[in-house]
Amino acid sequence: MRRIAPLLLCLLALAAAPAPSRSAPSPAARPSSRPAALEQRLRAVVAKAHGVWGVSVRHVERRESAGVRENDRFLMASVFKVPILVELFHQVSQGKIALEERVEWKDPGRYFGSGVLQAMRPGLNPTIHDLATLMIIVSDNAATDQLLARVGKANVNARLRALGLTKTSVDAGTREHTLEAFGLRDPKYKDFTPADVAKFDFQAHEAEIVRNQKLALRNCQNCSTPSEMSQLFEKIVSGQAGDAAATNEMLGILSKQQFNQRLPRLLPLGVRVAHKTGTVTNPVWVVNDAGVIYLPNGEHVIVTAFSHGTDMNQDEMQLKAALNDAEDTIAEIGKAVFEYYGARPAR
Repeated sequence: MRRIAPLLLCLLALAAAPAPSRSAPSPAARPSSRPAALEQRLRAVVAKAHGVWGVSVRHVERRESAGVRENDRFLMASVFKVPILVELFHQVSQGKIALEERVEWKDPGRYFGSGVLQAMRPGLNPTIHDLATLMIIVSDNAATDQLLARVGKANVNARLRALGLTKTSVDAGTREHTLEAFGLRDPKYKDFTPADVAKFDFQAHEAEIVRNQKLALRNCQNCSTPSEMSQLFEKIVSGQAGDAAATNEMLGILSKQQFNQRLPRLLPLGVRVAHKTGTVTNPVWVVNDAGVIYLPNGEHVIVTAFSHGTDMNQDEMQLKAALNDAEDTIAEIGKAVFEYYGARPAR
């Protein structure tokens, strides 16, 4: 077998909290027209890219939408942390969770993938707000699993259904999702740590691993469509996903994203983007980004770009090239959308 790579390298975006829109989007607004010129540009960008692509663009104030395979289901990778954020702030607004509550940090050796908490010694006492911030701006997997356990997977999915999203589901935390990606589905692997995975003889179990990885791809855990993820961001922007305080907090955190090599990369300096990236390296590569671009005229355009490869467990050079190519493609998508709407005066 070639290479079983680690999972979920996900990362994120910008700085200051977003300023209020000069014309608040109507909660009832729904995209009602499709600009053919924008859709043509999006298709031209993804036609040059490797892998399978889905793109959804929604201009909130103009009620316009465009896309490519926008209703197909894709792995969210760490973009699945956005639905957790929405449910967290819903429970905060209900008084079930306090953002200033502190949680003791334990078991750093238990967590896989991205983030900083697993590099910290036990005994820290971050607040719930700290965990939410880490979950989004550095895609911290340990913070994510703690918050998901606190708010409950069933509640996250119930919130998605209440918001009208039927093709989006959060089925697993980062530990479970990572082990699935490695092909370690058997219950005997459920307590595996990164140290256990490092010692595991994948070649000796190759048939089992590949079979389980193919099953994981068919099951499509933690999947959504580009259209539904854009709808979720639109509901955040328009205040349908939370009260005013929750909306401001969520967009403020998303705007402090630290990983800006995708949607924001080719935009003019200073353009605010409130977004969340997601990356998976096996069984197939996944490179995603989704969020809100704040246009200079005060309007909002939401862009979701989901992608995945088709070859399983690529070697290191192939994987690196695929990830770089996908990041370039998402940057081009962001640029195309910004230039299209930036050239059109506010109505």
